[in-house]
Amino acid sequence: MKKVFLLLAVALIASANYAQGQEKALKQYSFWDNWFVQGQIGGQYTFSENNKLSSFGDKISPNAALGVGKFFSPEVGARVQLGGWTSSNYLNGTYDVKYLNGNVDALFNMTNIFLPYKENRVFNLIGILGIGYVHGFKDSDENRHATNSISPRLGLQADFRLSDAWSVNLEANGNLLRDDFNNQEKFGCSYDGTLNVLAGVTYHFGRRGFATVDAADASLIQSLNDQINTQRAQIKEYKTCCEKQSTEPKTIVKEVPATNAVSLNSAVIFKIGKARIDASQEVNVYNAAQYLKQNPDAKITIASYCDKKTGTAAFNQKLSEKRSAAVVKVLKEKYGIAESRFTVVNNGDKQQPFSENNNWNRVTIMTSK
Repeated sequence: MKKVFLLLAVALIASANYAQGQEKALKQYSFWDNWFVQGQIGGQYTFSENNKLSSFGDKISPNAALGVGKFFSPEVGARVQLGGWTSSNYLNGTYDVKYLNGNVDALFNMTNIFLPYKENRVFNLIGILGIGYVHGFKDSDENRHATNSISPRLGLQADFRLSDAWSVNLEANGNLLRDDFNNQEKFGCSYDGTLNVLAGVTYHFGRRGFATVDAADASLIQSLNDQINTQRAQIKEYKTCCEKQSTEPKTIVKEVPATNAVSLNSAVIFKIGKARIDASQEVNVYNAAQYLKQNPDAKITIASYCDKKTGTAAFNQKLSEKRSAAVVKVLKEKYGIAESRFTVVNNGDKQQPFSENNNWNRVTIMTSK
């Protein structure tokens, strides 16, 4: 039975790492979102000594559980559960062991792992991998002592959605227990075990469900590129004005060096949590490289940012450093721009250049000095 538990555990963990390869990101949710409370009742079958000496029905006993949990993503959640009742065993007749167990379970929504996420999906299959502590109560009348056991758990739950708030479920879980759980020990047998089958109801409270968005919002990219194009148009207008003035005899233009007439203001947009430059953003690095080549004395500042509502401050600081490094690498290796012409500023989420839209702050901005 132990080998079965280990094999099933490996299968669950492997399936949890299955990648769907979608370029999607989850909207940000607070700590209090996607919590649930769950009540269950059902039956339990105990695997222990002298099983063959009793009928199947004699080993069935009642079981109940109450749990509270949270899903951190469409695929992964956790649950804390308190349960128990009685365990039926056999020794010269059937007897019950009253017990109470507490469990911490990792929950894996197998449906969302293997299929695209749908908020209103009616059926979800949830894998359970947990660890518990089981206390068997003392029975002085029957001369049975109290027992305590660490209990690994593995199970599956079928969840059926009724509404945004309510669902019903059917769960089967197996638990390994110490061999003396039922006050009997058998040579060559290391464990007792229980199989629980429970039906229950789940109430989801707070903000429910998950929404996915494109990891790089097309409207965000378009908005920032529109700002860049507006600035380019202003630069072009300024150059045209200067060129027109240069044809007039009375206008002195030599006092304004040509290399200073054009400035750089370019932005590279990144996907949430990423530091890789997408193909759609390579043109902005190219434009910066061309500016530096056409203006040999010019230098630029490369300033990278992260949006404050995603990740921790430490994570965002490192992410901004990676974003700057990615831009510098392309300028140096692909376009041959000397590193001495860059000043790199890694802001993390300490500064937010676009206060009107948090998502716009996943950006590296290149400006001329």
